[in-house]
Amino acid sequence: MSQSAPGTGVATALAPAAAPSTAPPATAAPSAPAAVPVAPRRGAPLSTPRRLQLLSGGLVALGVLVALAGVLTFGLLVVVLDRADADTEQLVRVQSIQTSLLSADATATNAFLVGGLEPAAQRATYDEAMSTTSGLIAEAAQAQPADAAALAVLNRQVLDYDAAIERARANNRQGFPVGAQYLRGASAQLRSAALPVLDELVAANAERAGSRMRVGGGAVFPVVVGLALVGLVLAQVWLARRFHRRINPGVLAASAVLLVALLVSVVGLVRLADGVRSIRAGSFADVNAAAGARIGANDAKANESLTLVARGSGGAFEKAWTASAGRVDEQLAVLGSGPLQTGWRRCTETHQQIRALDDGGRWDQAVALATGTGEEQANGRFAVVDAGLAEELASSGAATGNALAGRLPGLVTAAVLSLLAGVAVALLGRRGIATRLREYR
Repeated sequence: MSQSAPGTGVATALAPAAAPSTAPPATAAPSAPAAVPVAPRRGAPLSTPRRLQLLSGGLVALGVLVALAGVLTFGLLVVVLDRADADTEQLVRVQSIQTSLLSADATATNAFLVGGLEPAAQRATYDEAMSTTSGLIAEAAQAQPADAAALAVLNRQVLDYDAAIERARANNRQGFPVGAQYLRGASAQLRSAALPVLDELVAANAERAGSRMRVGGGAVFPVVVGLALVGLVLAQVWLARRFHRRINPGVLAASAVLLVALLVSVVGLVRLADGVRSIRAGSFADVNAAAGARIGANDAKANESLTLVARGSGGAFEKAWTASAGRVDEQLAVLGSGPLQTGWRRCTETHQQIRALDDGGRWDQAVALATGTGEEQANGRFAVVDAGLAEELASSGAATGNALAGRLPGLVTAAVLSLLAGVAVALLGRRGIATRLREYR
């Protein structure tokens, strides 16, 4: 029986086990560091696309600026001329208050000469004049808040005057001589307290209306359009140099729109200024002249009666008549109305006849001539002049208002067209730049 070779099994059994590995585990190679974005250096030139984008935004901004300038400029002119119309109406209203007051005073003093119970027609005329005065004061206070405080003072003065006239009437009906003193006191109070307030109101409203008719703010729009046109020309030059093309259709069209807007606005504003200037020198001046003549005529009429009420001591009233008559002559010369000048000359002739009768000791005949309503007597002649001046004042005031209002539709149209022009400039400019931007890309 065979036996295995000696030592083989033992050697196998005693063979040492493989030693465990001590090498460190393999690791993944580290990745490369992430790239950090580098900010562009300050002062680095902008790329051409970026410049085109900025230019496009600038042209849009110019269009918006033109649109806003047009709407604001012409809209402001609409407001200014509308306020000038309202101020003219207020001026006529205040002048009518002054005329009504002096008409009431002229009527009261003239009726006082009759003695006893005054004629019913003259009493009705006085009451109507005072009622008109009160109504116009209330209307004027509502129409112009800036005049409200002065009109409140005036209203108190009017009430005091009316009360003094009533006292004069009561004493005159009873034959008391003190009635004449009340009458003179009422007329003096009217001229020393009430009329100065009205003079200030007339001056203030005339200044308001006249200043608003100067339309000085209209030059803003042409200036803005001119500057915008310069900007478009510079943009066209830069585009031509950059892209070697002389014309950019979009920018050129936008420039043409601005050029037309500039020319039309300049011509329109010049014509507007000339038109408003002619209104100031024409119908508006006639408003002041007619009102001044009517106020002076009624003041003269009242002083004419007061010279007779004073019975030989009316020298001061005669001087006042002379001053008022001189103002009437001056204002009628401004109006240039032949019939009114002729009518007033007849009134002055009648006054001279009254003074000749009174100074000659024929007081009763002087009173009869002063209070008569015939065509050749004082009241009859004065009524013709007063009615003519009232008609002239009404027609001149209406002409001024219509002339101012007639320019408002054109200004509204100009505001709309300037808005459209600005929008067109923005769209055309943006389109022109967009074409170059697409070509570049």
